[in-house]
Amino acid sequence: MKVMTIIVFTMVLTLLHSMLTDSGPTGFPEREQVATKGSGRFLKGITNPRATNHLCDRDRSVCNYFMEGGRNTTCCNNKCVETTYDGDNCGACRQKCALGEACCGGECVNLGYDKRHCGFCDNKCKIDGSCVYGICDYA
Repeated sequence: MKVMTIIVFTMVLTLLHSMLTDSGPTGFPEREQVATKGSGRFLKGITNPRATNHLCDRDRSVCNYFMEGGRNTTCCNNKCVETTYDGDNCGACRQKCALGEACCGGECVNLGYDKRHCGFCDNKCKIDGSCVYGICDYA
């Protein structure tokens, strides 16, 4: 019973702390609301959710905000992408990995048979080992 009381008390304190703490500005640029031509007055504030974000097309440094400090971030096709692990922009814009391949470290690899990326990125098999079906030294 004591343990349960301590857990509930800790959860309440954590919740109160998160509610009272002001996180401050996020550093993200303000989102621009653009109305389409001929829309009614009720639709002016609604943007198309499927439309691409054109912010990085105008200011490429905006990708640093969206991608945790900008490690290998690039503006590709008006979207901020991380070219190290993006299968549609692997290593550079519009470098798409083939079916069954994944982007690991900016290169397209077959996770089922690559000894350096066996099963998932950066999973290296032993020097004399092999990678079969994504498992090192599969019997």
